[in-house]
Order: sequence, then structure tokens, then C-alpha cells
Amino acid sequence: MRLFELFTLIFSTGTFYALCFLKNKRLFLYLLFLASICCVLQYFFEGGRWQFLPILYSLPLMYIFYKLNKASFVAFQSLFIGFFLLVGFVLLTLVPVFNLPEPNGFYHVGTEIFHWTDSTRSELFTPEDTTDYREIIVQVWYPSKKHKRKDSESYLDHINLRSSTMAKAAKIPAFLPEHLKYIKTNSFKGIKCDITSAPILIFSHGITGSRHLHQNLFEFLSSRGYIIFAPDHTYDANITIFPNKRIADYRSDLTGHPDSIRMRQMQINTRCEDISFILNQIQKINSGIIKSQVSNRMDLNKIAVGGHSYGGATAITASYKDKRIRACFNLDGWISPIPKDIITEGINTPFLFLGRPSWANSDYSENYTLLKKFLNATTSPSYGKIFDRTEHLDYTDIPLFSPIVKYVLEVGNLSPSTSLPMINEIVFLFLDKELNKASNSDLEQFLSSNLISNL
Repeated sequence: MRLFELFTLIFSTGTFYALCFLKNKRLFLYLLFLASICCVLQYFFEGGRWQFLPILYSLPLMYIFYKLNKASFVAFQSLFIGFFLLVGFVLLTLVPVFNLPEPNGFYHVGTEIFHWTDSTRSELFTPEDTTDYREIIVQVWYPSKKHKRKDSESYLDHINLRSSTMAKAAKIPAFLPEHLKYIKTNSFKGIKCDITSAPILIFSHGITGSRHLHQNLFEFLSSRGYIIFAPDHTYDANITIFPNKRIADYRSDLTGHPDSIRMRQMQINTRCEDISFILNQIQKINSGIIKSQVSNRMDLNKIAVGGHSYGGATAITASYKDKRIRACFNLDGWISPIPKDIITEGINTPFLFLGRPSWANSDYSENYTLLKKFLNATTSPSYGKIFDRTEHLDYTDIPLFSPIVKYVLEVGNLSPSTSLPMINEIVFLFLDKELNKASNSDLEQFLSSNLISNL
């Protein structure tokens, strides 16, 4: 709960108490004045949101009712206060405005965004337009030591455009996620990159996902010396917003389609081509052909690819196809769309899988059977690990959104203050071991936690 929200709640509660029980007009007026001042300050400094409306309106309405009919007010005053506390405190607690956890690495985190077009590829999702070439938005997070920026970037851009599509995907009313516009990251746009030779990670989101939903992980890694490239896979993402607010909507819903696996395998080729295209752009950035804060700051011999869900399948497939990739990790990834020859042959890239205890109740109950087959075929060092008490969306930022999200979405019963730091550390230590040749003792220590077990 934000500072002025808290003060408004405190003084409003005191005002109600003075009106209902103390019968002290002077104290009531004094507290009412303070509550009103806090309301104004809250609106101008923190921004209004619908969760705060019951607090704003209940106080004057209650006072009007008190003046019109004191007898009825006294009879129902306990009900009024109970409603105020329930609606006021509960709403603000269950739908909080939070900040991303501090990454606590050696570096600050900078960010920039690219809009790229691959003129060699026609867009898979718009076959009716032969002139439509593949476009993607790619955001970069990178390490920085010093900067003069005071305001960090918002968690989501273009919230008015995103809220409706997010709500549709989560099957909730469109107004519910609008408060996300007030959430701040720990990243600063356009600040100087202060590292000479950083390892690289390209991260692929899941179906209906977004690059935004993994920023906690990206900031954690960047603060420890990594440069992250995260695309919105156009038409696979929940929504892709190009410059001038041009929109590419989600077109990947194959729920119930009898040929969905084959079609997903077609889509995964497009995603892998996105990864290879980004790798080509990274080479151009590093040589100075494309201007960027990270130009000549990357070690092209230290490239990893990771992903969540369908992005995890993308990471495996891309690692098989593109030999520039030196490490691969998969967060609760989907294995079924991966071509069968890759599952049977494995990859020659160090690999980490970290996921929920079971896929048995999903539409893809054979997921872990296929994963075990893949792990047995993989010749490089590999880890197949189960994270107890997690579900599919624990590997995103979504558990931070609300304490009740676990009751409506695929989120486990672990607190995000436990699950997210562990996921971040395991991914970092794996990458550090495979890319920077660091000792694996810390990684083994995390993987021996009582919450982690072998597949």
C-alpha cells in the first residue's frame, strides 16, 4: 500500500470512529480535514485508481446520511464501518500497487527498445498480405554503474491498450489490471552501459505472454552483468504495440484444434527464426552498424537462450538449430511442439529445466515423458529439476500482482518472496557456470534445496 493511500485510510478510519462512537464534533472535523488533505495528495502524487473510490466516496456519503437521519445512522453505524473497512482495506490489499523487487546486483539496470523488420521473411500470421514482412519489438536490459535518471520505467507501456487484452486472457473484467500503470521497475531508459564484455541472454515468452511478464528475472540478471534481449513474438504475444500505437493482436488460439500440435510446430519455426534474426541484429549492434547503448559491449561467444512455456520449447529448438547458442534453459516449458527429431536426438548445449511438479492435469500430460526422453538424449551437461509447490505462472512476475492470484490463475501456494528469488538464483548460477565457467558449488547448493527434486 502506497504512503498517501495508507494515510488516507488511517485518517478516514479515525474520522468514522470519531463520528460514530466518540461524538466529538471538534475531533471529527479535525480528522475529516486531514483525511480530505490526504485524499487530495494521494490523487495528485500517486494517481487515482478504482480500488480507492470506496474510500473517497464513503466518507462524504456517510456524513450526509448522518446529518439527514441521525437515528438510522446510529442503528447502522457498525454496518457502515464494517463495510468501509472491508471494501477499503481489503481492495487496496488484494489489488496492490507494488514495485518490482530490488535486483540487488553490482550494477544498476538500463533499458532500450528496438523495432525491427526482417525483410527476408513474410509474416506467417497474415498470409493474405504478401507484402507484410515479419516485424518484432525487442527490449534490452543491460548493466550500468552510474546515471542521473530519477524516474524508473513503468512496468507496462500503453496500459490503456494492454489492459483489455490482459483481462481477456485472464478472463477478468477489463478495468481490473488498469492499476498496473502505476507499477515501477528498477530499469532506466537510455542510461550508459558500463560493462566491457557481457554475456548475452535472449528470452522467449509463452503463448499469450509478453516480454513484460519476466522483468524481475531480467533486472536480476542485468544487475549481475548480463545483457538481455526479450522480444514480443508478434501475434503470439498477448499484444504487440509498434511505434505510432499500431497493434498486432493475439492470433495463436488453437484451443481444441485437432491439428494444434502440427500448427504449433509451424509457429515454433517462426519463433526460432525470430531468435536467429535477433542474433544477427546483435552482431550488427556489437559492430556499431546498429546504434545502441550496448554497442561493442557484448561477448558473442557467451550467448544463452531461455524461455517460459512455449518460449521454453522455442529455446530448445533454437539451440538445436543455431550453433551460436552456448547455453539453454527452460522454465516450465512445453515439450510437445518441439520437432520429434530434436526430442530423440537431444541438443549439444548445456541445458537446465526447472518446472512444476506435474503436468498430469493439463492437456499435455505426456510433457514430462517427452522431457525425460529429451534429457536422456542430450549429451551436454543437463539438469531436469522439479520445483515443489509451484504452478505454471510462478515462473513469471504474475504472483506479485495480488495475494489472491493463486485462486484464479495457475499459481502455486509458495510466496513469490520465496519462489522468485530461487528461480532467479538458479537461472543465474546455471548461466554463470556454463557461460562464465564459474564454480558449480553454489548451483548445486540451490538445487539440493528441499523444495527442488529431480524430474
